[in-house]
Amino acid sequence: MPDWTLVALQIKGKTRRFVQSTLVKQDTEALLAKRHGECNRCGACCKILFRCPFLGTDAEGQYTCRIYEKRFAQCRLFPLHAADLRELEEECSYTFSAAPERAAPRAVGEPAGE
Repeated sequence: MPDWTLVALQIKGKTRRFVQSTLVKQDTEALLAKRHGECNRCGACCKILFRCPFLGTDAEGQYTCRIYEKRFAQCRLFPLHAADLRELEEECSYTFSAAPERAAPRAVGEPAGE
């Protein structure tokens, strides 16, 4: 039986990534700067909701994209947010920098912290 919470999360994520990469075309450089690591070719991102028809394996058994040079924008950007990794059923080698913490607002007349 499918985990419907995960399925709902994956549908929401796929839709967001499609809109973000195709329609909005938001500047992604700042987001990608927070991403660290390299693809370990686990294929987990190509199996969100369904197995991508372009996902293949090479002679060593590693996953490979059959249209890598012409792959879709949302594939090129995955993962764009740390939250994208929650959609995977396998471990991904990418990690993200923590967002810088914001200082708590000061009361009027309160001196700045040291």
